Amino acid sequence: MIIVPFALLLICGVLYGATTSLVDTFVIMAQIPIACLGGLLALVVTGTPFSVSAAVGFVSIFGIAVMDGILLSFYIRQLWQEGHPFVESIIMGSDRRLRAMMMTDLVDALGLLPAAVSTRIGAQTQRPLAIVVIGGALAIMVLTRVLQPVLIYLCHRRLRLRDKVLE
Repeated sequence: MIIVPFALLLICGVLYGATTSLVDTFVIMAQIPIACLGGLLALVVTGTPFSVSAAVGFVSIFGIAVMDGILLSFYIRQLWQEGHPFVESIIMGSDRRLRAMMMTDLVDALGLLPAAVSTRIGAQTQRPLAIVVIGGALAIMVLTRVLQPVLIYLCHRRLRLRDKVLE
């Protein structure tokens, strides 16, 4: 009840410091509920109870989700600054960063697969963490590839329209 909200607030603060934009911070933080959904679904499917180890797994997938969001958001912003059109930047950025983000998520999921299926001594403590991270990483890999570009388009489109009206 204390650590997870504190971790989220800390992530928000660091993100805002890195992006200096509330909109970009919101877009990147929107990946976290999807990661949590994947982690919860993995716990339910495997019949694993929630534990302290699983909570640590959730904090881990917060980091994975934010890292993927930063990779894409910063690259799209770089394309905008280079002079590419708004929609083209989103499409190009999503296409060019797809492999890097999928590799990150697959390494996270596949790297913890042995811990998730282990039945040896000590597996009871590491299994919930591994299951949450695998489920969260797979959800991030699949769902945020669609969600984040759409959120970037929707949020920044309004800002761009407002800036054009003010000019």
